[in-house]
Amino acid sequence: MVLNQPHNVDMEIKLKLLADYANTTPEGKLNIMGVFDIINPPMLPYHHPQMYLVISYDASSTEAGQDKNARVVLLDADGRQMLALEQQIRVSQPERPGMRVQLNQIVGLAGVRFAKAGDYQFSILVSGEEKGTVPFHVNGPPGPTGVDVP
Repeated sequence: MVLNQPHNVDMEIKLKLLADYANTTPEGKLNIMGVFDIINPPMLPYHHPQMYLVISYDASSTEAGQDKNARVVLLDADGRQMLALEQQIRVSQPERPGMRVQLNQIVGLAGVRFAKAGDYQFSILVSGEEKGTVPFHVNGPPGPTGVDVP
């Protein structure tokens, strides 16, 4: 038995969030700036200028060499799909035998349109199985009194 290896061997998500900006270094370090879960638009409908969905996967060494279908779906409060993105992810070899493999996925999104205030979420699926969600809220624009309008 390998130490520090969970009993399940399926790819899992160890980090998932929205940020103003994200990138990775050549060494594989993940840089994240401006983590958020609320958008405060000046008006609705609103096109959000830029955001990054950051996902860090954790895979078993037994999955090395496998291709995984990663699908990200943005859903509105009514469960309607606003957008869907799909990518094949190849699980690399672990740095040391028996260790888990870490994979980072950064999805840059520009101009996403939000028609109304409410709860939204990114649903993250790997090979058809939902592995996690990233919920966030879009506030109504401020009213004349400075209070958000629903």
